[in-house]
Amino acid sequence: MRKTGIADRILLVAAVICLVMALMPYQVLKPAADRLSPDGNMERFTPQISMILRIGAAAGLVLFAGMVLWNIRAPESRKAFFSSAAALPGRCFRDIVPFFRDLRGAIDLRSPEFLLISILFISGSALRILQVGMPLFHDEAYSMAIWGRSDLLFAVSDYHLPNNHVFHSVLVNLIYHHLGKSPELLRLPVLVSGCLLIPAVWLLGKLFYGSAAGLTAAGFCAFAPFLVSYSVNARGYELQAFLSVLTAGLAVYGKRRRNVFAWFLLILLSGLNFFTLPIALYPFGGICIWLFLNVVFYREERCAFRGRAQLFKYLIFMGLSVSLLSMLLYLPLLRYSGWNSFFGNIYIGGVDKGAFGQTMLSRLIDNAVAFTDPLPVPVICLIVSGLILSPFLFRSMSKEHISFGASLLLWMALVIPFQKPNLWPRTLLFLHPFLLLFCASGLCGALRILPGGRKTAGAVCALAIAAAAVSQFYQARDIPGTVGPDERAVQLILEREGKNAPNVHFVTAAQDNAPVWIYADAYGLPRGIFDKNRSFNTVYALVNPKNDAYLGPKDLDDLLERFGPGNNFIDLKSGDILMEDPYGILYRFSGVERAIRKGFGEYPEIPSE
Repeated sequence: MRKTGIADRILLVAAVICLVMALMPYQVLKPAADRLSPDGNMERFTPQISMILRIGAAAGLVLFAGMVLWNIRAPESRKAFFSSAAALPGRCFRDIVPFFRDLRGAIDLRSPEFLLISILFISGSALRILQVGMPLFHDEAYSMAIWGRSDLLFAVSDYHLPNNHVFHSVLVNLIYHHLGKSPELLRLPVLVSGCLLIPAVWLLGKLFYGSAAGLTAAGFCAFAPFLVSYSVNARGYELQAFLSVLTAGLAVYGKRRRNVFAWFLLILLSGLNFFTLPIALYPFGGICIWLFLNVVFYREERCAFRGRAQLFKYLIFMGLSVSLLSMLLYLPLLRYSGWNSFFGNIYIGGVDKGAFGQTMLSRLIDNAVAFTDPLPVPVICLIVSGLILSPFLFRSMSKEHISFGASLLLWMALVIPFQKPNLWPRTLLFLHPFLLLFCASGLCGALRILPGGRKTAGAVCALAIAAAAVSQFYQARDIPGTVGPDERAVQLILEREGKNAPNVHFVTAAQDNAPVWIYADAYGLPRGIFDKNRSFNTVYALVNPKNDAYLGPKDLDDLLERFGPGNNFIDLKSGDILMEDPYGILYRFSGVERAIRKGFGEYPEIPSE
């Protein structure tokens, strides 16, 4: 054993500092942080921030202590490691061609399998395209209006609400400013993600279980109701599901081939997955646990690495690189919005310890309903049966000796009790493709033992997929051409007012206004029509009788009182109902000209932006 050098001592001191920081409770750290603030109270230093710093310090302790031991016990290995790291860029470039050659080999354009996946892709995409013009939901419209219409810097730096799924917001922002403002275009990132998810699941299924399970899983994903609905809902959940499947596939391929370009893509896409939604911690953690178990239970015939130590180095390098990339991507947000807006946001905080068990049970039921409803009952029974059977048939079906499903379940079982999150179904959308893949493996494995073997399995799975497809196309039959009350209200204003439309004032509740903003913008109406502090000559009021938001207005009087310009400016006797819909009643009133001119002056030209 060699003596410790200056570098080793510096690392040892850093490890000791990290140890002290990791053990310090919030009650000790808070007074120290307050002394750094000019007013003696650093309000942003919350218990959540303290916990994050302590976790980071613990990670730093492991890293620095490990480097000290490594330097002392194996200095030659350390030199070889850094020499190998310096050669990584060149190896990454050289591995591009083998990566795409293997990808082309997995997609045989002349095979019957490619014909089947093409049919599934085209029909699944058609189902989603049929629904892309459906009326906007409030949350997606709010994201479009706030982060899509803004400048790009604001989109990557504002986090006043966790609606900002940042990478998705960046894509929407680029489309808005360079391609167009229509809701269909702004839904393009999730639509493309939902369509490409189908072949991505097929390829992942081929890697894990073979072609039959891959095709079955792709068929179920093509017509899974929840996956379809979020393929036309402009939020980041479908994009995250797609990225999660891609990163899982890259992890399997990277382990088998030791392809540096695949590991580079795994790092890049994992970072973008975190940049979309922090809940990427679940799929990424599952991938890391799976790779770690492959290190522990190393099998040379299932891995291209020369021993478990080499695979472990790649795993550590990948984990650190994804962490660093994610931090870099979030730097503008942390710089301008602050740590507390991200880590201490009340909308994404954990559930109280006492209520966690009951909340978790309720959310499990919600997730089960989202996973199966409204599929036909026989299809639901097949899917559930496949999911139950998949662990028992893992050995006979899987090409891997470590179960990715078990690894993902183990990771989530460790993290969820610690976080105590409120797991709404949409936050676990990334899990649906994996569950359907496990279902497919169980079904294909079980049906093979029936008379006819593979043919019987193929026929039953094909019937189940066809039943799901018919059910979903039947559900979507009336959606094309549907105009919701928000869009219809904008159309009526344009039809009724013509060139005077920019001089109206449009009153909506805060809980209902985001879709109206987007439709008004798409139809060319200026944002000023929603400003009650400027001149107008006509007032339109849109009431949603079924507004179920907390303290949402249910009638016209409440709406005008809380969100209107004031009754002195409105001729209430001139009221006229232009539209009556269960989710929207549109009223038109003339303005009181004398009061408006006295309060706001003449009608100005309203800029379009």
